[in-house]
Amino acid sequence: KMLGVMLLTASMAAEALTCIEALNNLASLEYPDAKLMLYYSGRDFDQLGQYDECNRLSSSKYVLIQTTFRETNAVLGFCGPKECSSHDYKEASQYLISEFGLSEVMEGKELNFIFSKEYNDEPMSAGGVFMVILWVLILLVVGLGTFFDQMVKKNSEIKLGPVSSFLTVFSLIENGKKLFSLPESYDNLQLFNGVRVVGIFWIVYGHCYTYQFLGAISNPFTAVDWLSDLKHKFPSMGQYLVDVFFLMAGFLLAYLTIAQLRAKRGRMNWFVFIIHRFIRMIPIYWFALFNFLLLLRYIGSGPQWPLYGDANGVGCQTYWWSNMIFLNNFFPAHEFSCMGWTWYIANDVQFYCMAPIVLILYYRNKLWGYLACFTLFAVNFISIGTISSVNDFTPTILDGLSNKDQFLYLYIKPYTRMAPYIMGLMIGFMYRSYCDMNPSPNKEYEQLEEGAPKTNNYVHPITRLELLCTKWVFNRWLRYLAYITGLTLMFTIGLLPYQLDKHGQDYWTQSQKSAFLTFEHFAFSLGFSLILIPMLLGYCRGLLYVLTIRYLAPIAKITFSIYVVHPIVIYWYVFSKDQALYLQELDIFMHFLATSLISVFLGGLLSLMVESPILTLEKKYLRKGH
Repeated sequence: KMLGVMLLTASMAAEALTCIEALNNLASLEYPDAKLMLYYSGRDFDQLGQYDECNRLSSSKYVLIQTTFRETNAVLGFCGPKECSSHDYKEASQYLISEFGLSEVMEGKELNFIFSKEYNDEPMSAGGVFMVILWVLILLVVGLGTFFDQMVKKNSEIKLGPVSSFLTVFSLIENGKKLFSLPESYDNLQLFNGVRVVGIFWIVYGHCYTYQFLGAISNPFTAVDWLSDLKHKFPSMGQYLVDVFFLMAGFLLAYLTIAQLRAKRGRMNWFVFIIHRFIRMIPIYWFALFNFLLLLRYIGSGPQWPLYGDANGVGCQTYWWSNMIFLNNFFPAHEFSCMGWTWYIANDVQFYCMAPIVLILYYRNKLWGYLACFTLFAVNFISIGTISSVNDFTPTILDGLSNKDQFLYLYIKPYTRMAPYIMGLMIGFMYRSYCDMNPSPNKEYEQLEEGAPKTNNYVHPITRLELLCTKWVFNRWLRYLAYITGLTLMFTIGLLPYQLDKHGQDYWTQSQKSAFLTFEHFAFSLGFSLILIPMLLGYCRGLLYVLTIRYLAPIAKITFSIYVVHPIVIYWYVFSKDQALYLQELDIFMHFLATSLISVFLGGLLSLMVESPILTLEKKYLRKGH
């Protein structure tokens, strides 16, 4: 085979001759430092070799050979001759693929040759410099704001000018007091603080596991087994925690907004309603986005670091604007978007913008509101069933969610993910009606006897049905049945696809797969709701006590920040490693702990320096009088 490589020189471009000669000399150990170069090279895919040692040799240049298998990276580190360019390697690789009978294996795949050190040594771009300057300015503004704020507090006779007064909204101490403030009184709705905290860390754990596949893994077959065995289904169940967040968002929106509509007799400023949501999300989201686009590129290094840029692909290079307008779950249409995990944010904003239609209908006529919800359920089910059947999608991770088309066309679209949000709206409507008929629903539950609570006379028949939907909670045995049914639903949805992992994709018909995909998010959310509703009414007190612990409130306030930044932390860790990861549970757990701590710190920092000041300004100026 080496003779074939030598003969190839006769048909290659003249500029490649030096590279081929150098490779031949390296193979025959006649090239300077040949033994060290071969020693510093990887022996098989996902072996990175010795990056730093190779680059210290005067005659060599480290090259990362990269391709993809089943949407994951496969890499090999090679300490090659300094005469070779990526073009030279590409020409030689085509011959070697043919000669070694790898054409079928490599069909549809491309070998990329990346000089990692050259990529890592590139000077900072203008965008990177801009972000550094922006960070310095923010730190300066925060420092001055804190100084002026404390100066006035120490001496109340000091009068600040308009600029100094404006800067005080950036006071780190004042914003810290807001962040770390605890609830003054008890409310069952505080259970959502606990749900947010548990949910976000479960999602972080799942991402710490799945994002490892972006980098080199020295035991890839073990990693693939993890994706399909029963023991490791727990991390993958984190995908359904997103449905819980959607449900909570819908519930709180309906519960709070209907009260506002009634107080204002239906006269809501819907423009301010929408703008408030944008202002709530944009500061942290955009700031993280531009750091990811422009600055993170220069923070990491190592043999795999160029793959960080490759992982962003066309989504960040061309379609970064779609993130800014919350349409990154639609654009790019056929490629992964920039900061791919932010599809959730796009959906959340789209649901929020859609919700006023349902809210107005419900306020004017409760029947219309519920008919709108059931119509949206039908759209959701028909969309999922049709898309999954036409494309032969499957509910497993390895053959399903890891499938690029299934992720882009089914998993992240609003019309396939809105069922939990709609369910949250409906539960919010019902709980609002219950609270209206029972002014103190969160107090003195121990005095309630079996049966529905006493209520005032009312007329609307839909309200009777809404209260009927809460009446079952006051029956102990129905509550226990709801707990069992809810847990069974959630664990069944999370574990049932294991049958396909164990027995193969043919174990279910496509109709069964499509049916599961159609109802999985709805069923999981329904299971969660059967446990949530009793807690809203003061039952399931052990779990309710844990979820309403006051000290969870500060973490709950920054769950959005944690969600935005934690994959960036994982990216930095995965692509900065000099050696392939040996996948084992202990390493994943330690990675999870480190990622969680760093994400909480960064999320809190962004909340203090970016989010809280902007929200204070919005409350002071935009929402004044509304």
